[in-house]
Amino acid sequence: MCGITGIIAPKTRDKRQIIEEMTGVLTHRGPDESGYYHADGISLGQRRLSIIDLEGGRQPISNEDAQLQLVCNGEIYNSPDLRKELLAKGHIFKTATDVEVILHLYEELGIECVKRLQGMFAFALWDDHRKRLFLARDHLGQKPIFFYRKDDTFIFASEIKAILASRLVGPELDLDSLWHYVSLRFIPDDCSLFKNIHKLTAASWLCLENGKITVQRYWDISFKDKLKGNEHEIADQLDAILRDTVKSHLLSDVRVGSFLSGGIDSSTVCAIMAGQLKEPVASFSIGVKEQQFNELPYAGLVAKKYALDAHQEVVSADLVNLLPAMVYHMEEPADPFGVGVFLVAQSARGKIKVVLSGDGGDENFAGYDRFLGNSLVDFYGYLPAWLRKNVLRGIIRKIPESFGYKSLEQKLLWLDEMSFFKHGERYAHSMSFLRFSDEAKSGLFTPDARKRVNDVDSARKIIRYFD
Repeated sequence: MCGITGIIAPKTRDKRQIIEEMTGVLTHRGPDESGYYHADGISLGQRRLSIIDLEGGRQPISNEDAQLQLVCNGEIYNSPDLRKELLAKGHIFKTATDVEVILHLYEELGIECVKRLQGMFAFALWDDHRKRLFLARDHLGQKPIFFYRKDDTFIFASEIKAILASRLVGPELDLDSLWHYVSLRFIPDDCSLFKNIHKLTAASWLCLENGKITVQRYWDISFKDKLKGNEHEIADQLDAILRDTVKSHLLSDVRVGSFLSGGIDSSTVCAIMAGQLKEPVASFSIGVKEQQFNELPYAGLVAKKYALDAHQEVVSADLVNLLPAMVYHMEEPADPFGVGVFLVAQSARGKIKVVLSGDGGDENFAGYDRFLGNSLVDFYGYLPAWLRKNVLRGIIRKIPESFGYKSLEQKLLWLDEMSFFKHGERYAHSMSFLRFSDEAKSGLFTPDARKRVNDVDSARKIIRYFD
């Protein structure tokens, strides 16, 4: 993880000091070193966590004639193939770092270069010849980048706190964003919790040239069925993709480990890593004292089977004392399991620089109970509404109450509640995007603040994708 910053402010004299203060705020993202670029009207900064080409990969990186300057947070997983292609075309590389391919690909394709990149990244490229600033964010938005624009001043950074550190913009709460966050547990669209500070959305680029900002999406997911073959053939294709993907993520000059929960997703990643690395995979797992929620035994089984260098820790989260640090670093917490990730990351800190995880597996392969539950809701919903509401609901509520994890009573109550929603609205509720009703949210806002909320339809932020 690295941190990038930048400022274009022709009328501001102390840009060097500003960019250094902004970049210093991001030291936790890149503790190894810092780098800067200064030119007429623009300054760039970067905090680096060195992973590839530890000595030569310092940023900002320039192209052959220094007309292009790059600061990047992330990794380009297809950089070996791109490097070979660009070398064959006569490009000269100064470093062995993966992100340098962005510069030379830009020389070939301009802004379209981002379509050739495979990885997780947020970068800023300054084209001094065109006086163009080009920002881009990876396909799924794994790496963050925020920006602020007022008149001829433009500021960007990996985190909002770095933009605020410029002291050219003050923290002003965006009540619309807060309203949606209370329900959705994330900030939708290109907004943030601060007025006039925006995020570049996933799979998008931003170009600032001649005083004009252009933002464009360069990729979107396709739901067309591309699979061919029977179940076994498709499974073989998936296996090959998983192995190739993990292999590409192991491109590093430092040791790579993995988070391990004991679930299918992280266990699969660890198993593939164990087959591709010469040394035992360093795995990191946390557990809790409450046995019904403790997954350490499953992580232990995986560690034993694949001879992992396992690091396990039983934690007792002191949320009151933990929250300030979490909010400071996450800024806009969007993961209900963020506490667990934060704690396991703390456990790994000091032992390893880079870890893989199984995040996203359950979502992509419908691994959570609620995904299966949604299909059951369809069948339950065929029953007449009067029967579900006046008869079956009463029977369900007579089941003895249980506070156990995923109890029968909880599942049936959820099934009954979801059956009264349709399509996108059901998805929004079943995926826990709408934790608070508008009425409940209104009670959290003062009357004056509630009046200043303009966009009140949080459900619409999810339902629109089903239109």
